[in-house]
Amino acid sequence: MESTKPRILVVDDDRSICKLMGSILEMESYPFRVAMTGVQARRAMEEERFDILISDIYLGDDSGLQLLERMKAVNADTEVIIMTAHGSMETAVRAVHNGAFDYISKPFVVDEMLAIIRRIEEKFRLVQDSTAGTEPIESFPDTKTIGTTPKVAKISRIEAPVLVVGESGSGKELVARALHANSARRAAPFIVINCGAVTETLLESELFGHERGSFTGATAPRKGLLESAAGGTAFLDEISETSLTFQVKLLRVIQEREIRRVGSNDTTQVDIRLVAATNRDLRELVRNNRFREDLFHRLNVFTIALPALRERVDDIPLLANYYLKVFSEKNGKTVRLTPDALEALKRCSWPGNVRELKNMLERATTFNDTGVIQLDELDFGEEEGEPSPGAPPRDATALPPQGLESTASLDQMEKEHIIKVLRETAGNKKRAAEILGIERRTLYNKAKRLGIDFENI
Repeated sequence: MESTKPRILVVDDDRSICKLMGSILEMESYPFRVAMTGVQARRAMEEERFDILISDIYLGDDSGLQLLERMKAVNADTEVIIMTAHGSMETAVRAVHNGAFDYISKPFVVDEMLAIIRRIEEKFRLVQDSTAGTEPIESFPDTKTIGTTPKVAKISRIEAPVLVVGESGSGKELVARALHANSARRAAPFIVINCGAVTETLLESELFGHERGSFTGATAPRKGLLESAAGGTAFLDEISETSLTFQVKLLRVIQEREIRRVGSNDTTQVDIRLVAATNRDLRELVRNNRFREDLFHRLNVFTIALPALRERVDDIPLLANYYLKVFSEKNGKTVRLTPDALEALKRCSWPGNVRELKNMLERATTFNDTGVIQLDELDFGEEEGEPSPGAPPRDATALPPQGLESTASLDQMEKEHIIKVLRETAGNKKRAAEILGIERRTLYNKAKRLGIDFENI
């Protein structure tokens, strides 16, 4: 009988590492093949199919990044683990951004390597179970941002947690709603919590509930959102802003499916699926001991990296039509865009991403009384005005064109983006927060964390 375990290709120019990995995989009954050069690795890829590639980042005649690219071209479903020395962490992070499943430092602990392989194995099993006997999803209610994205269609059917990564305002909540709407939990509640907008005590109380007298103002016991939304999906936005203490409790929700109300010694079982979102690099936070590694791995089984709106111009007409329909129904009217107005939307750089587009169309729909939104009815900003025909997007170089694929830190990208929006609004913090799609308090917290001086913008 053919083995059901994933077939693994190990590539390293260090003979001792190849021997060690061979012993580990043989002991765990994984079918494998070893290559000590890039040429051998590429020949192996041509001769047989592999489910997992484990490669050193630096090889004598090749590199792990190039083999990653080649393997994904041969079989996009193959997962890649990059081995790297401590001094090459930045390159390893870039590999993950380019599609690697994870990276591990050398010398590595055997149990850590096996843990990564088993997480990949579990991911394969979940995907296989979720797609057996089902029809493909053709559309996503409540969002046109991701259309018929196959990856989201598959993940919708899976119970595992999901991590959605993208810039502020890029539509992470829309993705979460799509995951819920196309899952078996669609008839149950979908709840949203902005972890960066409330204090830790209030966040725990909101999610887990509290007992009478557990804190000032707790005059009666109260169920938390996770209990009240049993059977549904919880979307935790800005998960990176939570404390290490809260993260321990969230880990219990994922691992044990139970919560403990604030002020209680008893635990309660909860049936909830978690979708978390962040615009920061959680791996960097893990390295700086600001985010728990075990929670990161629990959330990172399935990750959806959402490009900035400026990188998916073809989505803009779909998004515009969707929001026009929503706001038309809300205002009891029917509106559409003129062709030149739509073209202007496609040329805009959208520093505030989907949230900025949504706000602009809501304003235009509310004040329009003709049923047709003209170009001059779109508010592109008092100073910049409407982009001229054929002109490049405004400040298109403010962020790297490759967006999340950039080797630059997400913190630095976020800082530059916030400063840009503050300058566009002449330092108006309330308006800047609206464009960024966050609370004003969150803006102050981010400014403090990122070292933004409001007085010197």
